[in-house]
Amino acid sequence: MELLLYLAHKRPGADKYQAVKFFYLADRAHLNRHGRPITQESYFALPYGPVASKAMDLLEQDRWTMNEAGIEALPFAVSDESRKGKPVTVIGKPLREVNFELFSKSDLKVFDEVIAEFGKCTFEQLFEVTHDHNAYKKAWARRRPNSKRAEMYYDEMVESDELRQSLVEDFGGISQFLE
Repeated sequence: MELLLYLAHKRPGADKYQAVKFFYLADRAHLNRHGRPITQESYFALPYGPVASKAMDLLEQDRWTMNEAGIEALPFAVSDESRKGKPVTVIGKPLREVNFELFSKSDLKVFDEVIAEFGKCTFEQLFEVTHDHNAYKKAWARRRPNSKRAEMYYDEMVESDELRQSLVEDFGGISQFLE
């Protein structure tokens, strides 16, 4: 939730599709640089690319997800707009300040870099960038027949085989205790 609010402050007007791609790109970049993602999101490969599932549910104001987050309303305005003839949810004006204590300096630095690099990308450009990632390709290839989604795994977001092996070794002993 708080990263969506941060996005509302930094890039008002971002749409739902952009937001879930920014989350993915930031988590992937942070994981590759610092050995951990920012959000701990659950990602799924869908026809239009990787999707941060909780962020998507929050933007769609899914009652169960909002209840789970302990909120009745989003801390930023949302609106439905037509972009290229299709309806899309757009992030609007923030309604409160961000709780920066929930983030490390590297979390926000990487997220800011993602917004700077991809913030003005079109749907098509984000589609192309994210569909080219191995994590997306692997997830999409292993989806069940006739399924329109497949779970993505953080270890497949790690670009370097050496870094991936190091992270697996570092977390191997405690992974059974993590959700």
